[in-house]
Amino acid sequence: MVNVGVIAEFNPFHNGHKYILDKAREVTHADNVVVVMSGNYVQRGIPAIFDKSYRAGAALLNGADAVFELPSYFSLTSAETYARANIKYLDSFGCIDYVCFGCETDNIKILPMLANILYDEPTEYKCNLKKKLHDGLSFPKARSLALQEYCEDNNLLSKYEVKVTLASPNNILAIEYLKAIKYFNSSMKPLAIKRVDSNHSQEIHINIASASSLRKEILNNYSIDKYIPYNVSHTYRTAKPITINDYELLIGSALTNKSKFSDIYGINKDMSNRIYKLKHDYNDQKDFYEKMQSKNYTYATISRNILNILLDYKKEDVKSIINDGYIKYARLLGVKPASSILTEISNNSSIPIVDKLSKYYVNCPADQKKMLAKTIKADHLYRLVYMTKYKEFRLNEFERQIIKV
Repeated sequence: MVNVGVIAEFNPFHNGHKYILDKAREVTHADNVVVVMSGNYVQRGIPAIFDKSYRAGAALLNGADAVFELPSYFSLTSAETYARANIKYLDSFGCIDYVCFGCETDNIKILPMLANILYDEPTEYKCNLKKKLHDGLSFPKARSLALQEYCEDNNLLSKYEVKVTLASPNNILAIEYLKAIKYFNSSMKPLAIKRVDSNHSQEIHINIASASSLRKEILNNYSIDKYIPYNVSHTYRTAKPITINDYELLIGSALTNKSKFSDIYGINKDMSNRIYKLKHDYNDQKDFYEKMQSKNYTYATISRNILNILLDYKKEDVKSIINDGYIKYARLLGVKPASSILTEISNNSSIPIVDKLSKYYVNCPADQKKMLAKTIKADHLYRLVYMTKYKEFRLNEFERQIIKV
């Protein structure tokens, strides 16, 4: 039996995502497609526009056989850590043959080439990177320039090819997935599929659109039916969106009630000082994020770290989980009852499969319970924001049902 793993966020699920799932199955001749999906918080540093159950259900209706949740403390990390957590997750199942991810390049050689350089860090590249960082460039800019120069000097790629490749967030993630496969010495074979969306632009083309453009349409109360599979149209009409703006008071309260921020995962001393100086003037989430921006901190980095403050994800806790192997359990969000994939995973997995959260929470080891409690708190905040905004009851995490379609 052949199984392919797909790393995704589906924020929201759309026709481009269905294309990826279908293509992954087609290219690998897979019997099963297993998805690891970010839950109610995503890597951009924002809450997911729709609850994770809606998004998992949409995936199951359109090609996935099982959907598992990536813990939110890994959803809110750098590309490298995010990629390692996802790769380790799928590798832990012990029966995934391929790992699939979307990218924006047709060049099947360029991503592995760049991944190998960044993983091996040749002395020439490393020294150049260090010099550019010393000159005051941000890490992404310094890395891009150092990589461009290394590839051109060694007749590997032109500066333009490297620059264009690294300009895409999905290409950067694809490179990190390839690095993570090497890091864990995984036997899973990588499969990069060129995306057919509009490269994260705000424009919509034909029946394929980027998730960011669809979020904009949803918030403007425009129909997105043309850009999503027909079988999820009704589901998404009943779903109600949540945005970072809905967290404005919660964020302000978290900033006000904390005297230091350097203990929070992802925040260094400089950023901690900047947050402390600016927090006393906080009155608007967007304005605060913009004031925080500098050549050293991208908007996404700031967004992730502010949510880490709100959710109380501390350095020592996340690093402890990383040092202990990244992934210690797999929380099932949904499955196709007709599929045999759960049986196969259960027979081969090195980590427990959690289908009843309350049972696992009572019996799991203390260190896992500590981090699980934080993810439960994060989801309870999402639920609280939803119920406060819409005056509508939602089941809590212990009551959440496995989606079966």
